[in-house]
Amino acid sequence: MAYQTEQKKVLLDYLCRHSEEAFSIDELADAMQAENLPAVPGKSTLYRLMPQLVEEGRVKRFTKGHSRHFLYQMVSCTHCCDHLHLRCTVCGRLYHMEDQESAQIVRQILEKHHFAVDGADTILMGCCEGCRKGNQK
Repeated sequence: MAYQTEQKKVLLDYLCRHSEEAFSIDELADAMQAENLPAVPGKSTLYRLMPQLVEEGRVKRFTKGHSRHFLYQMVSCTHCCDHLHLRCTVCGRLYHMEDQESAQIVRQILEKHHFAVDGADTILMGCCEGCRKGNQK
């Protein structure tokens, strides 16, 4: 088992408790500071730890919209291998589709387009109901 610093433990615990959210390094640092957690890693430590966690498969990294900015999200606390994800481009919230719904969509794409979708890494972008209602006012 790899050595784990107190800062890494605090980071993993925080990400696990917020596994439905994705963060930039800046957002993650600010959110952890706001909770007044002990041994909060600084930004330089986060920049060092996050690629390690991505390589270990514990954290997923993806781009924010069409920008060059990365977002990070915990994947080991939730079972994300068998379903598709929906991300709201307005509020940034990530939704997990039901496994059966995802399997049906993936199967239809394979049958109609002969393309095998990797559900664990597939995020469909759009606008959630809350943001749509807010934008209609």
